[in-house]
Amino acid sequence: MRLRHLLLLGLLALIAPGAAHAQYSDPTTAGFVAAPEPERHFMFSVGGGTSFPIADAGGRFKTGGGFQLGAGFQFQQRLGVLAEYLYTAYDVESDVLDVANVEGDHSMQAGSINAVVNLLPKSPIGIYLIGGPGLYYRRVAVSQLAGVAAVPYCDPWLYYCSTQVVPVEEILGARSSTDFGLNAGAGITLSIVGDLRLYVEGRYHYIFGPEFTDAGGTSRRADGQYVPVMFGLRY
Repeated sequence: MRLRHLLLLGLLALIAPGAAHAQYSDPTTAGFVAAPEPERHFMFSVGGGTSFPIADAGGRFKTGGGFQLGAGFQFQQRLGVLAEYLYTAYDVESDVLDVANVEGDHSMQAGSINAVVNLLPKSPIGIYLIGGPGLYYRRVAVSQLAGVAAVPYCDPWLYYCSTQVVPVEEILGARSSTDFGLNAGAGITLSIVGDLRLYVEGRYHYIFGPEFTDAGGTSRRADGQYVPVMFGLRY
């Protein structure tokens, strides 16, 4: 009888660890393991890069550059919301203003609210989708070289004093417009430490511009299309 008891106890000792492991490793057995909590935290991003005007805008403006800043909140591993500010600047193509000593520049500022969907939230190399609506302020100024002027410069701490000759520009005209737009794109991230990542992304921006009548009497819209490619840090 004593031998049977010892054998039974030995058998239970072998079975018990496997059963305990099954209870805690498989959440579908009896609910012993709670589902992991979604990772919630504040988000931020900062980056800069190149911006490409395309379609009608691409025929009038050169490739430019700028920066973007963002802040938001991640509700779970795969979904977050990011509010962003974007600034980009461009020169006007030389053949658009075919007049001597006349040049132009164009700038754009945008504020948008974007959804961020992380496709690979736990991978060291991540992929995400981003997009949403925004307001876009665009300004174009045309200027002409009006001559030169002598500007005195003197700094006793640099032991330097002289009169410099600098070009003087006169703004011939400036126009601006604030319009509604949409953006959508995708990015790739590389984990640095924790949730801090390097990112590179490309995004398509479409701006619903104002309507105007051209010199030929045709009604047209000054819609804008841009593709910024940005590099930076995202958390």
